[in-house]
Amino acid sequence: MLIIDKYAYRSRWVNVPPVYKGWLYLLTLILALTLPVVYQWGLFFLMVFLTCFGGRISLRQYLRWLSLPAGFLLFSVTAMVMTYHQHPDDLLISVPVADGFVGVSRDLWGIAGVTLSRCLCSIAATFCFVISTPFSQCVTILKATRLPTVLIEQVLLTYRFIFIFIEEAHAIFSAQTLRFGYIHRRGWLKSLALLAGMLLQRVLIRHQQMKESLFVKLYQGEFPQ
Repeated sequence: MLIIDKYAYRSRWVNVPPVYKGWLYLLTLILALTLPVVYQWGLFFLMVFLTCFGGRISLRQYLRWLSLPAGFLLFSVTAMVMTYHQHPDDLLISVPVADGFVGVSRDLWGIAGVTLSRCLCSIAATFCFVISTPFSQCVTILKATRLPTVLIEQVLLTYRFIFIFIEEAHAIFSAQTLRFGYIHRRGWLKSLALLAGMLLQRVLIRHQQMKESLFVKLYQGEFPQ
């Protein structure tokens, strides 16, 4: 079981009907994209509170999870506001480069702020949904939307293969570590390349084994949850 599922199953909202949580998630996404910036920040802090309270997690743990997407978002916003102008009057902060100035655009600063608030609010809404909804309930929501069965089965297979990747990668990594495969830089690179190659082979073998087991069990095109 992934750690995210452990938090979902112990959440205070785990027994809430999944369809309700799906509608709430959709509503919060719409609000995150349409509300004014001030209300978006209010929605963001509300989502953080509901996630920490409902998921029984600390604010520190939540911020650790948020740090990864926030890092990508920070780079994106930085690239958005940086520009080149001939005159520094159009820039909040400028540095002379060649015949012009590189700095933060006044016009793009406001757009970047709106983008930042919308993205953070959408991420917070997603965290709240994921922490309160186990994967089995997510499948129930997908079925309620009348999506094609083939698409739902592909999602289910992808999720299950995550565990196979983690299990096989951990087994190979542990074996390489016991053989001092990651002691120095050269060995680390070689071991990492071997891990990637062996992981592909092991996953293909596990896939074939799964196909054979499904054939023996008279698989009819639909997985039980």
